[in-house]
Amino acid sequence: MRNDATGPVITRQETTFPGARRADFPARPALPYSLLLTPAGTARSQQLPLELVRRDIAGDRPGVPLMLRIRVLGALTGDPVASAVVDIRHIAPDNGEFLRGAQTTDPQGYAEFRTIHPGWLPGQAVQIRAEVHLGGYLAGGRSVAHTGRLYFPEDLTTQVTALPPYREQTTARTPNDDDPEATTGAILNAVPRDRYDIASGILAGITVAVN
Repeated sequence: MRNDATGPVITRQETTFPGARRADFPARPALPYSLLLTPAGTARSQQLPLELVRRDIAGDRPGVPLMLRIRVLGALTGDPVASAVVDIRHIAPDNGEFLRGAQTTDPQGYAEFRTIHPGWLPGQAVQIRAEVHLGGYLAGGRSVAHTGRLYFPEDLTTQVTALPPYREQTTARTPNDDDPEATTGAILNAVPRDRYDIASGILAGITVAVN
């Protein structure tokens, strides 16, 4: 698994966390992208339910707040990919249900989500599953899907899992190095919003590429 050397480039002052500043986020990426998503082919997609087109996918569920910014670039050109649909999902820490939401990238290739640090499934490291769709995905038309898995730094996850509701999970957590699927993903560039209080939230970002 490659460690993510990238982070979100902050082009807007708005954030999900009140008082968050430009300097709070990880630095500008030194590499074009951290993860080349895997093409899943072209197909006519089922129309995405409108209630899933949302920035806030966790609502009032318990957990450590997570603001996630994903940037999508073209693998060959390095140019931002605008109007792509970024569809993410992950396990909730309280009851094992999947939380899901989708956003369209802006002209600079960014999509932003407000959620919580995920829970986990048996045999899998803590992760967010991401799909980037190019084409008529929202309308149920033909689209090209690109998929990948986003993982969290082990030291950060260790701190989070000591807090409720994560510590109430009875299923053993699988470390990144013990997940055979982790070699196909990338680690998010993630930092606590307050280094003295991880429960206050996490800021995370990654740059992905599509062909």
